[in-house]
Amino acid sequence: MSRKVLCVCVGNISRSPMMQAVLQQNLGTTFLVESAGLTKELAGRPANYRSIACMKERGVDLSGHVSRWIGDLDLDQYRWIVCVGHDEADKVRSYMGADSASVMVANEYQGGIPDPYELGLAGYRDCLALLDQVLPDVAQRISRAEH
Repeated sequence: MSRKVLCVCVGNISRSPMMQAVLQQNLGTTFLVESAGLTKELAGRPANYRSIACMKERGVDLSGHVSRWIGDLDLDQYRWIVCVGHDEADKVRSYMGADSASVMVANEYQGGIPDPYELGLAGYRDCLALLDQVLPDVAQRISRAEH
């Protein structure tokens, strides 16, 4: 199995592109981190302009991001799938069937990563701060399991 990780949110336009960038920084180059969303109708869209602006402040360029629908992916190629919440994780598990041990929720004991969509740029900055807080633990869990 490859060292590929998938980050999943509802539309793959706000949280999961930011999560992908932050988790990639935490995991380093020995892993390939990608992202996708659960809403087919949003596939092919760019990242939300607030995600782009927020990550640009960090020096990360999301302007080339194009959202993907999870149904178009072969989920077996991912060793780990990190979701923004329990509902998203349940949907991913239903796509995968029985082999869902690799699915986890970021910030799972505090309910995941809240959607900043209605909260303006400040909400996206808060989302990024939360990702910065919780993804080092996710990366450590993934890295530990690989050794």
